[in-house]
Amino acid sequence: MKVVVIGAGSAQFLIELADFCALGGIGPYEVAMVDTDPHRLDVVERLGRVVADTTGTPVTVTAHHDRATALDGAAVVVTSIGVGMQDSIQPDFEIPARFGLRQTVADTMGIGAIIRILRTAPVLADIATDMVEQCPEALLLNVTNPMTMCCMALERMVPAITTVGLCHSTWMTAETVAEHLDIPVSELDYAGAGVNHQVFISRLEHRGEDVYPRLRQLAETDPTFAATVRADLLRRTGYFVTESSKHNSEYVPWYLPWDDQVERFELPVNPWESRRADNENWFGYAERVADGSEPFPSGLLPSGEYAPQIVRSLVDGESRPIYANVPNRTGEGGRWVEELPEWAVVEVPATAEADGVHPHVAEPIPPQCAAINRRYLDVCDLAVRAVVEGRRDHVHHAALLDPNAAATMGPASIEAMVNELLDVHQQARRIPESLWQ
Repeated sequence: MKVVVIGAGSAQFLIELADFCALGGIGPYEVAMVDTDPHRLDVVERLGRVVADTTGTPVTVTAHHDRATALDGAAVVVTSIGVGMQDSIQPDFEIPARFGLRQTVADTMGIGAIIRILRTAPVLADIATDMVEQCPEALLLNVTNPMTMCCMALERMVPAITTVGLCHSTWMTAETVAEHLDIPVSELDYAGAGVNHQVFISRLEHRGEDVYPRLRQLAETDPTFAATVRADLLRRTGYFVTESSKHNSEYVPWYLPWDDQVERFELPVNPWESRRADNENWFGYAERVADGSEPFPSGLLPSGEYAPQIVRSLVDGESRPIYANVPNRTGEGGRWVEELPEWAVVEVPATAEADGVHPHVAEPIPPQCAAINRRYLDVCDLAVRAVVEGRRDHVHHAALLDPNAAATMGPASIEAMVNELLDVHQQARRIPESLWQ
């Protein structure tokens, strides 16, 4: 088994990367790390070896600047890339802020995500094209955001490669719900579906009892829980949504454009500097572990992330439940999520098996939740079309439909903002030439 991790130096990926280097019980295997930054690559290579030595795992850790060499013989390829790193994120916050637009994360939905996919999709497509040449049977596991857009772009640009998008949002939501209800997460039976970061949990049970009434009551009576965007969405839609309140506030038009809502839910506005600091702190921690000045806390592993679990299943054949982002087509004329369009990528329950990842038909999504998902997907579709078809106008169309932007400013301001963003990224050569004019 050979696992290739492209973008191994990503600070947000460090714990999952460590998990890949601690997969004991599956026999000898290789983790080939790829990164364009020599220093980051050196650090994560040494980090991987520290983890392997600490856990006694029979893994060979290799480092590569040339991904074509690394891809040779790969069974699994993991993509965790950030094109342009933190320097590319700064204008995605600062320029919209000058136009009065508030963002909190800007990597999944909204103007920041629309611009991010323009610079990310071409690189992902190049990686997948290399896979066609080097390891055509390998499974591509994408953990790069914007998840839905990335997976839609890969399916349209390099359909020969099987791509599965993975995110920890759903299982972390289960932990959040269990904590609110004061029950063990292992005893929580739940199901949900939708789009990445906006999966609506349709069923919540504990030992056969529907515990949604308890959660809905907490959303009204518990002061801490009630003062969150997710609790407010639960009150208004009837269902709990994945991802944090910070994230969810910029996926819909009801929070960030309004001063009283920003204050009520204590939403962090345009926090790109703190995000940069968080990344630097995480990577600084990795450097200290790699240097031996700080021990690696093996109690962090297993991480709970899905990609390492999939690798285990491919080797040991054990069936493991996960959530996966996949094209919304069953292969038998149906859809995994009946309420959402077949051209979309959706997040649904799945199982990891010896022969890959198998999605399951989702339980029905309530119509009000599906309607919110469809608005999200329309923006994703137009942003991906901008890259795939080389259409600058579709960047504008996606921005005009973005719920947060549309609730904040008029169409002329949206057009001017998008043009300024495109000009900045064009000058840095981060977006396709077809979008420059």
